[in-house]
Amino acid sequence: MSLSIEAGETVALVGRSGSGKTSLLMALGLLATPDDGAVLVDGLDTTGLNDAELSVLRCEHIGFVFQSFNLLPQFTAEENVAMAHRGGLGRGLGLAAELLGEVGLANRRRHRPHQLSAGEQQRVAIARALVNTPSVVLADEPTGNLDAETEATVLDLLTRGTAESGTALLLVTHSADTAARAGRFLHMANGECHPSEDTPGKAIV
Repeated sequence: MSLSIEAGETVALVGRSGSGKTSLLMALGLLATPDDGAVLVDGLDTTGLNDAELSVLRCEHIGFVFQSFNLLPQFTAEENVAMAHRGGLGRGLGLAAELLGEVGLANRRRHRPHQLSAGEQQRVAIARALVNTPSVVLADEPTGNLDAETEATVLDLLTRGTAESGTALLLVTHSADTAARAGRFLHMANGECHPSEDTPGKAIV
C-alpha cells in the first residue's frame, strides 16, 4: 500500500476487525516498525531513527486519540493535557487551560478522569492530542464508547480543531456517521488499503 495524508485533510479508514487497521495505525504513529517500506512525517524518512528520536518526533508531530481515552487517573484534566506538551507540565499548563476552554471544559479542568463523563474524558483526550499543534492526529475509534449525541459533539470538536490548525486527521472507525465526516474514504481488507467509491454506510461491515 501507499498512503499520503495532506495537511488539513480528514481521511476515514474502515474495515473488518483483523483487517490490519490497528497495525497500520501503530506503524503510522511510529509505535511499530513496518516490515518493509518507510513512514515519512513532514517529508522526514523515519527509517533507522532510534527510540529517543522517534519519541521526539511523536511528541512534536503526532497526536493520538484513543477509544479508551488513556488519561492518567491521578492527574487532573489540565495536567493530563499539559504533560503532553513538548515543554513539559509546567510550560504546558497555560495552553492546556486554553484548549480545555475551547472544548467546553474550562470549569472542569481541575477534575480528575473519574469525575468526568465519557464524553468529557474524550474531549480532554482531543485537547491533549492538539496541544503541540501536530502535523497529524491519529484517532482510533474515538467515539466507540460514546452515545450518539456525545459522538456528534466530539467529532465536531475533533474535526474543527484539526481543520483550524491545518492538522491532518486519520479516523479509524466502524461507524458510518464518523466516516461520513471525512473528505476521503479508505477501505482496508486483508492487510491492503484501497480508496473506496462507496458511501460509508454501504462499505462499513
